[in-house]
Amino acid sequence: MKSYALRAIAAKAGFALAKKASRNITLGDRLARRLLERVLRFNFDLDDMVLNDRGYDPDELERYQKRL
Repeated sequence: MKSYALRAIAAKAGFALAKKASRNITLGDRLARRLLERVLRFNFDLDDMVLNDRGYDPDELERYQKRL
């Protein structure tokens, strides 16, 4: 029971940090993002999906609109 309670608390803290880090407006938001980067060993600023995101694929949008 004790380990479950600790995991539940850790999950709630992780969700709270992720919510705060997603805003990236205030200094606290940036600190939360850096903390998550260290814990998860993931760099949000250098991720290829983030850097190369074009928003949408024009061909995919056209296929979707034509319902192909």
